[in-house]
Amino acid sequence: MGAAMCVTAPAYAADSFTMGYSAGYLTDPFQSIEVNMTIDAAKKAGLTALPVANANGDAGRQVTDIHNLIAAGAQGIIVVPTDSKAVAPAVDFASQKKVPVVSIDNGVAGGKVFMVVRSNSVQMGKEACEAVGKALGGKGVVLELQGDLATTAGRERTSGFESCMKSEFSGIKVNSQPTNWKTEKAVAAAQTIVSSTPDLGAIYMQSDSVMLAGVLSVLKGADKMTKVGESKHIFLVTIDGTPGALKRVRDGYVDAVISQPVDLYVKYGLYYLQSAIAGQTFKAGPTDHNSEIVSDQGSLQDLLPAPVVTSANASDSALWGNAAK
Repeated sequence: MGAAMCVTAPAYAADSFTMGYSAGYLTDPFQSIEVNMTIDAAKKAGLTALPVANANGDAGRQVTDIHNLIAAGAQGIIVVPTDSKAVAPAVDFASQKKVPVVSIDNGVAGGKVFMVVRSNSVQMGKEACEAVGKALGGKGVVLELQGDLATTAGRERTSGFESCMKSEFSGIKVNSQPTNWKTEKAVAAAQTIVSSTPDLGAIYMQSDSVMLAGVLSVLKGADKMTKVGESKHIFLVTIDGTPGALKRVRDGYVDAVISQPVDLYVKYGLYYLQSAIAGQTFKAGPTDHNSEIVSDQGSLQDLLPAPVVTSANASDSALWGNAAK
């Protein structure tokens, strides 16, 4: 698949093993679509999929879930960490048991995963910053609805955005509000800031799956939900690219969406898990699928591209959000 590899004798046939899936939580559409697509793809590949383990946002429970999946016979595991650091001991346990782990969507801070498959969250934050900075002409106030800073994605989407704002748009004030990927927290923060900030010019949401519907409801309730190009429009940029977000771009209420390629998370997450079972290894460098494998904290990460979506390309059938059921 483009990255250099060497092949040794497989521990199991790569197309006939038992797979476990450890979800950090399944409370938003993105995560639900991700797990459903992964299990469907695994079954189509001939794998046996154990029942999905859902930690429901509890880091300790996710550690237990991974132990339980191994006890139930998982020979390889896909994990979406709810806490990038807290999951590391469970990943190490799996390694000791010769059970490879591939992390998708979010990284693992420590612990030896075979591969992390995700997008460059720093770059996505930077792209959101550049879109906001251009829209506001370098001046004004932006509300940043952060995810969970205990996750790699939350930290990097924050650092990419705020570092760019500081260096390129110092005339814009950033009002950062943590949400822990919780819809109710995003709504509460939006209500407070929208009602108390008459010069609010933009809102950056680190997950439209979690935050967009609630933010639009807040704007509508405050009589500030206007279309792109209309006077007093509050510029809206999100990360995820769910079907609902793409529809809002087409409808003219959302300016830009950075689309996480969940379809590719699934495709390459399974590819790397099968490769691990087959005894293949990879090293840092460019791939043949328009990404780059990098080394981070002792593990490899395949950082997939995340396209920026505006009204110009929001109907593109190649976007996962336009193909998701």
